[in-house]
Amino acid sequence: MKNILLLSGGGGSEHEISLISSKYIASKIDKNLFRVINIEVSKDFNWLYEGSRCELNFNKEIVTEDQKIQIHCAIPCFHGHPGETGDIQSLFELIKLPYFGCSPETSVLCFNKLATKLVLEMYGVKTTPFISINNTSEIELLRAETFFDQHKVIYVKATNQGSSVGCYKISKVEELREAVEAAFKFSPFVILEKEIKGRELEVAVFEYNNKMMVTSPGEIICPDDFYTYEEKYNKNSKTITKTIAPNISESDLTTIKKQSEIAFQALKLRHLSRIDFFLSEDNEVLINEINTFPGHTQISMFPSMLENTGIKYSDFINSHLKALSKTSV
Repeated sequence: MKNILLLSGGGGSEHEISLISSKYIASKIDKNLFRVINIEVSKDFNWLYEGSRCELNFNKEIVTEDQKIQIHCAIPCFHGHPGETGDIQSLFELIKLPYFGCSPETSVLCFNKLATKLVLEMYGVKTTPFISINNTSEIELLRAETFFDQHKVIYVKATNQGSSVGCYKISKVEELREAVEAAFKFSPFVILEKEIKGRELEVAVFEYNNKMMVTSPGEIICPDDFYTYEEKYNKNSKTITKTIAPNISESDLTTIKKQSEIAFQALKLRHLSRIDFFLSEDNEVLINEINTFPGHTQISMFPSMLENTGIKYSDFINSHLKALSKTSV
């Protein structure tokens, strides 16, 4: 039996969501083939196995006070730091531990919204109109005001965050400075994006049986026009999620699929991803962002969209774990 290291938590803003996702993934792993070693990375970054501190050594073992457990592959189930930022994957690469999900390089690129946009635009993929600013100097704030004057309603975003953390909708120029200053507290990079009126669509793009697969788009319908962290995860959320978006033209479906394929290949995504789109009122398809480890909660779109293709999530995850554990030395 192979031992699967399932890491979750991480101490970031999405710590609790990561714990929920890991429970879902664990429930889908074949216990006849794999033993799941659940490790919570606490908010002060201690590793905890069954309530006791532990560590992963260079022999690919989880070490506690009284035992060593050989690990054959890992699942870094983190939303944000240290998984989607690429930090934990760098450790796995260093000790040659096979792992599920994207590489360190891809994770870094995709977690930085500015870097993602630059790569995608180099490949001809449309993204939301934007500018980046370097700091809160008067010169940079003047550039921000010029961009606001051009578009009237914009979003100020900390580039290295997820789940709308460090993201602010601005409809009055007087709000701009405060939002920019707040965003820089979350990230060394900040972008300003034009608000896109239209529909918010998501697709799951994943690998199964050595093939890249793109699902039909699902849709997020948010009554407040801003899908905040609280709106995503509050039990009283009024947001509606549809795993199959209705009334999408064949032309737009083709564009979404093609742009998804280009993005997956250009950024060298691996195993799983969720790609978020806008379909504007002008019927323009724009990529919003890419998630290298999407949520697996009761409201998360990725597992549902995957299963809409006719593939069971359990088959998806176990096929990858079989392949990864075979490569473990």
